[in-house]
Amino acid sequence: SEEDIKRQERLAKQNVEGVEVTVIDGGKEFLFTMTKDYDNILDAALNAGADLPFACKGGVCSTCKCRIVEGDVEMKVNYALEADEVAQNLILSCQAVPTTEKVVVDFDV
Repeated sequence: SEEDIKRQERLAKQNVEGVEVTVIDGGKEFLFTMTKDYDNILDAALNAGADLPFACKGGVCSTCKCRIVEGDVEMKVNYALEADEVAQNLILSCQAVPTTEKVVVDFDV
């Protein structure tokens, strides 16, 4: 179907260009493209020059937690967030893999 073709085109484009990520921290927006070289938002953002809080990078401490404002991610592991926090769209950026082509996360939580 035409929808399938559009989806395939979108995914192919995404593979080439990566995911557009916007990080909000201290009220400032930081925009970068996350490539397939990184498997989590935190590492990709740090490599792009963002100055973000983190400690363990293992999904345990919740120092790097942020809120999803737009888009969607999947967490590889989550040892730090309670179910009600996850229900409020809170994620651990060190474990967050984007599943949409645009993601906006807010560290001012």
